[in-house]
Amino acid sequence: MDRRTARLLNGVLALCCLALVFAAVYPFSTASPHAENPVDERFTVPESDEYRASGAIVADSETALEFEGAVTADGGRYLFIDEGAVQTEQYQASPGDPVYSRIVVEDDGSTDRRREQIQSDTDRELLQETRTDGAVTFIIKQESEDVADDVSGAASVVVMSLYLVEYEREADAAQAVTVYKPKNGWYEGRETYHVTGATGTVRTVGDTTDVRSATVTWDLTESAGTYAELALGRLAGKAPETYDLSFEFDSGETTVNRPAWVTDARTERSGQSQDAS
Repeated sequence: MDRRTARLLNGVLALCCLALVFAAVYPFSTASPHAENPVDERFTVPESDEYRASGAIVADSETALEFEGAVTADGGRYLFIDEGAVQTEQYQASPGDPVYSRIVVEDDGSTDRRREQIQSDTDRELLQETRTDGAVTFIIKQESEDVADDVSGAASVVVMSLYLVEYEREADAAQAVTVYKPKNGWYEGRETYHVTGATGTVRTVGDTTDVRSATVTWDLTESAGTYAELALGRLAGKAPETYDLSFEFDSGETTVNRPAWVTDARTERSGQSQDAS
């Protein structure tokens, strides 16, 4: 083998080694999360005059948000939101009617401040306050608010949480739905993150992006722009976070019943007013 050929082979081998090292450190490509799709191609909450919706965001077995809501055609609205340390329940007989809220808060020392905030708000009236089992419950009456906006807002929070990953689209003509499956990969955000174990489906209405249901799970490792960072993070005990997202939207006729706590609070308030007179 002459000297020129040897140098050429050495150069090729060096390039191959460099490519292998580069591949071991940097991912060959990154995926585009659903959030980067054009606005009209992103998942959204269906529009309907009457519906019932529910959903949850769970991170490493801890509930970050869980909600259940209903909006009726004749005006009844109901919403329950669980944020872990705070649970909020709202009821409204029809738009323009008073909104009744029950807020259950862990008694962690911040309840006095919360009471002061309620009492200083001229649009809210504190009807009842009780303490049981390390928690404080406030029942409030508020004017001029449409709970339907809050139901839609809670649904949007869950649906937009689906935006973190990319999806593979599969049409299902038999059921008049489109099925999307989440994809593993490296994603570019404010920091590069790595998604593995992506499973489940998002189902939309017909050929639209209106989400009818979703049940997806993935493991996410933050601040992992390279294989080296990913490996070092695992060695340091930085395990990926497991996210479980679920959503259901059912349009059509539904009903909203007035919760018992609303009736009890109104009755107690009426009795106190009569005693005062």
